[in-house]
Amino acid sequence: MSNYIKIPLAVNPARSFVTGALDGTATGGGTVGGSGASAAQALVGGSGSGATATVTKGMDATIAAATITIVGIGEGYKVGDVVTIAILSSGGATTWTAEISYTILAADLVASSGSSTEPFFLMPIDNVGAVVKGSTNTEAIVELKQSNATGVGADYVAKYTITMDDAPATDKWALQADVAAAVIKAASAENAQPEVKFTSGAECLSVVLS
Repeated sequence: MSNYIKIPLAVNPARSFVTGALDGTATGGGTVGGSGASAAQALVGGSGSGATATVTKGMDATIAAATITIVGIGEGYKVGDVVTIAILSSGGATTWTAEISYTILAADLVASSGSSTEPFFLMPIDNVGAVVKGSTNTEAIVELKQSNATGVGADYVAKYTITMDDAPATDKWALQADVAAAVIKAASAENAQPEVKFTSGAECLSVVLS
Protein backbone atom coordinates (compact mmCIF):
# COMPACT_ATOMS: atom_id res chain seq x y z
CA MET A 1 0.00 0.00 0.00
CA SER A 2 1.30 3.46 -0.84
CA ASN A 3 -0.87 6.24 0.56
CA TYR A 4 -0.23 9.97 0.62
CA ILE A 5 -1.60 13.16 2.08
CA LYS A 6 -1.76 16.33 0.00
CA ILE A 7 -0.44 19.39 1.81
CA PRO A 8 -1.56 22.57 0.02
CA LEU A 9 1.35 24.96 -0.56
CA ALA A 10 0.53 28.65 -0.62
CA VAL A 11 1.22 30.20 -4.04
CA ASN A 12 2.88 33.61 -3.55
CA PRO A 13 1.32 34.08 -0.10
CA ALA A 14 1.32 37.44 1.62
CA ARG A 15 4.19 37.21 4.10
CA SER A 16 7.00 38.95 5.93
CA PHE A 17 10.35 40.17 4.66
CA VAL A 18 13.51 38.50 5.89
CA THR A 19 15.95 40.74 7.75
CA GLY A 20 18.96 41.77 5.66
CA ALA A 21 19.87 43.40 2.36
CA LEU A 22 17.25 43.37 -0.39
CA ASP A 23 18.23 41.07 -3.24
CA GLY A 24 17.25 43.22 -6.22
CA THR A 25 18.12 46.72 -7.44
CA ALA A 26 16.14 49.79 -6.44
CA THR A 27 15.36 52.66 -8.83
CA GLY A 28 14.88 56.39 -8.37
CA GLY A 29 16.51 57.99 -5.38
CA GLY A 30 17.87 61.00 -7.24
CA THR A 31 21.27 61.95 -5.86
CA VAL A 32 22.44 59.73 -3.00
CA GLY A 33 24.94 61.17 -0.54
CA GLY A 34 26.41 60.75 2.91
CA SER A 35 27.86 57.67 4.56
CA GLY A 36 26.67 54.95 6.91
CA ALA A 37 23.13 53.65 7.27
CA SER A 38 20.21 56.04 7.31
CA ALA A 39 17.60 55.92 10.03
CA ALA A 40 14.97 53.23 9.45
CA GLN A 41 12.45 54.32 6.79
CA ALA A 42 8.96 52.98 6.09
CA LEU A 43 8.33 50.88 2.97
CA VAL A 44 5.06 52.18 1.55
CA GLY A 45 2.71 50.39 -0.85
CA GLY A 46 2.29 46.81 -1.98
CA SER A 47 0.07 44.28 -0.23
CA GLY A 48 1.61 44.56 3.22
CA SER A 49 2.48 46.98 5.97
CA GLY A 50 4.95 47.58 8.76
CA ALA A 51 8.26 46.95 6.99
CA THR A 52 11.15 49.36 7.48
CA ALA A 53 14.61 49.57 5.93
CA THR A 54 17.85 51.52 6.13
CA VAL A 55 19.75 52.83 3.11
CA THR A 56 23.55 52.94 2.90
CA LYS A 57 25.33 54.86 0.12
CA GLY A 58 27.41 52.74 -2.25
CA MET A 59 30.43 53.55 -4.43
CA ASP A 60 28.66 56.33 -6.32
CA ALA A 61 25.70 58.68 -5.93
CA THR A 62 23.10 56.34 -7.51
CA ILE A 63 20.52 54.30 -5.62
CA ALA A 64 21.50 51.27 -7.73
CA ALA A 65 24.87 51.25 -5.92
CA ALA A 66 23.34 51.67 -2.46
CA THR A 67 22.40 48.89 -0.03
CA ILE A 68 18.84 48.74 1.25
CA THR A 69 18.59 46.62 4.39
CA ILE A 70 15.35 45.39 5.95
CA VAL A 71 15.28 46.04 9.70
CA GLY A 72 11.53 45.68 10.31
CA ILE A 73 10.02 42.62 8.57
CA GLY A 74 6.38 43.76 8.45
CA GLU A 75 3.67 41.39 7.21
CA GLY A 76 1.54 40.76 4.13
CA TYR A 77 3.93 41.44 1.24
CA LYS A 78 3.95 39.51 -2.04
CA VAL A 79 6.48 38.88 -4.78
CA GLY A 80 5.99 41.52 -7.44
CA ASP A 81 4.73 44.19 -5.05
CA VAL A 82 6.22 47.62 -5.67
CA VAL A 83 7.16 49.50 -2.51
CA THR A 84 8.57 53.00 -2.15
CA ILE A 85 10.71 54.92 0.33
CA ALA A 86 10.07 58.65 0.66
CA ILE A 87 12.75 61.33 0.13
CA LEU A 88 15.19 61.77 3.01
CA SER A 89 16.91 65.09 2.48
CA SER A 90 18.71 65.44 5.81
CA GLY A 91 19.75 63.40 8.80
CA GLY A 92 23.52 63.07 8.77
CA ALA A 93 23.84 59.52 7.35
CA THR A 94 22.90 58.46 3.83
CA THR A 95 20.28 60.73 2.21
CA TRP A 96 18.57 60.84 -1.20
CA THR A 97 16.75 63.52 -3.15
CA ALA A 98 13.93 61.55 -4.82
CA GLU A 99 11.56 58.73 -3.93
CA ILE A 100 13.06 55.23 -4.06
CA SER A 101 11.11 52.44 -5.77
CA TYR A 102 11.69 48.71 -5.35
CA THR A 103 9.98 45.59 -6.76
CA ILE A 104 9.93 42.73 -4.25
CA LEU A 105 11.65 39.47 -5.24
CA ALA A 106 11.06 35.99 -3.80
CA ALA A 107 14.46 36.08 -2.07
CA ASP A 108 13.37 39.16 -0.10
CA LEU A 109 10.51 37.34 1.64
CA VAL A 110 10.13 34.38 3.97
CA ALA A 111 10.68 31.24 1.88
CA SER A 112 7.65 29.64 0.22
CA SER A 113 7.91 26.59 -2.05
CA GLY A 114 4.44 26.66 -3.57
CA SER A 115 3.91 27.62 -7.21
CA SER A 116 1.20 27.44 -9.86
CA THR A 117 2.78 24.22 -11.13
CA GLU A 118 3.38 22.74 -7.66
CA PRO A 119 0.42 23.71 -5.48
CA PHE A 120 0.70 20.60 -3.27
CA PHE A 121 3.33 18.58 -1.42
CA LEU A 122 2.57 14.83 -1.59
CA MET A 123 3.72 13.20 1.64
CA PRO A 124 3.81 9.36 1.84
CA ILE A 125 2.25 8.19 5.11
CA ASP A 126 3.06 4.46 5.15
CA ASN A 127 6.20 5.14 7.21
CA VAL A 128 4.71 7.78 9.53
CA GLY A 129 5.30 7.11 13.20
CA ALA A 130 3.70 10.15 14.80
CA VAL A 131 2.40 13.65 14.17
CA VAL A 132 3.66 15.99 16.90
CA LYS A 133 3.54 19.68 17.75
CA GLY A 134 6.39 21.84 16.55
CA SER A 135 8.49 24.14 18.70
CA THR A 136 6.54 27.19 17.51
CA ASN A 137 2.96 27.93 16.50
CA THR A 138 3.99 27.93 12.84
CA GLU A 139 5.34 24.35 12.75
CA ALA A 140 4.03 20.80 12.70
CA ILE A 141 6.30 17.75 12.74
CA VAL A 142 5.63 14.37 11.10
CA GLU A 143 8.05 11.81 12.58
CA LEU A 144 8.95 8.72 10.55
CA LYS A 145 9.68 5.15 11.61
CA GLN A 146 13.33 5.50 10.67
CA SER A 147 16.42 7.28 11.87
CA ASN A 148 18.07 10.35 10.48
CA ALA A 149 21.59 9.16 9.73
CA THR A 150 23.08 12.58 10.40
CA GLY A 151 20.99 13.41 13.46
CA VAL A 152 21.88 13.17 17.13
CA GLY A 153 19.74 13.14 20.24
CA ALA A 154 16.27 14.52 19.63
CA ASP A 155 17.11 14.97 15.94
CA TYR A 156 17.86 11.29 15.41
CA VAL A 157 14.37 10.57 14.11
CA ALA A 158 13.77 11.37 10.44
CA LYS A 159 10.92 13.84 10.07
CA TYR A 160 9.03 16.22 7.86
CA THR A 161 8.85 19.80 9.15
CA ILE A 162 5.76 21.66 7.97
CA THR A 163 6.27 25.43 8.20
CA MET A 164 3.29 27.77 8.14
CA ASP A 165 3.00 31.52 7.63
CA ASP A 166 2.20 33.51 10.78
CA ALA A 167 -0.83 35.15 9.16
CA PRO A 168 -3.60 34.05 9.25
CA ALA A 169 -2.68 33.07 12.82
CA THR A 170 -2.82 29.44 13.89
CA ASP A 171 -1.27 27.37 16.68
CA LYS A 172 0.73 24.15 16.97
CA TRP A 173 -2.14 22.19 18.51
CA ALA A 174 -4.44 22.98 15.59
CA LEU A 175 -1.68 22.18 13.09
CA GLN A 176 -1.03 18.83 14.76
CA ALA A 177 -4.72 17.97 14.66
CA ASP A 178 -5.14 19.06 11.03
CA VAL A 179 -2.23 16.95 9.78
CA ALA A 180 -3.09 13.95 11.98
CA ALA A 181 -6.67 13.93 10.68
CA ALA A 182 -5.45 13.67 7.08
CA VAL A 183 -2.94 10.92 7.97
CA ILE A 184 -5.64 8.88 9.69
CA LYS A 185 -7.97 9.32 6.72
CA ALA A 186 -5.26 8.24 4.26
CA ALA A 187 -4.36 5.19 6.35
CA SER A 188 -7.97 4.00 6.37
CA ALA A 189 -8.35 3.89 2.58
CA GLU A 190 -5.85 2.29 0.20
CA ASN A 191 -4.40 4.65 -2.42
CA ALA A 192 -6.15 7.61 -0.79
CA GLN A 193 -4.76 11.13 -1.13
CA PRO A 194 -6.76 13.31 1.28
CA GLU A 195 -5.90 16.99 1.42
CA VAL A 196 -4.90 18.58 4.73
CA LYS A 197 -7.49 21.20 5.68
CA PHE A 198 -5.76 23.80 7.79
CA THR A 199 -7.77 25.50 10.53
CA SER A 200 -8.48 29.23 10.16
CA GLY A 201 -7.20 29.29 6.57
CA ALA A 202 -3.57 28.88 7.68
CA GLU A 203 -1.09 28.84 4.75
CA CYS A 204 1.76 26.36 4.34
CA LEU A 205 5.07 27.83 3.20
CA SER A 206 7.21 24.68 2.94
CA VAL A 207 7.61 21.00 3.83
CA VAL A 208 11.17 19.80 4.45
CA LEU A 209 12.45 16.28 5.10
CA SER A 210 15.39 15.98 7.49
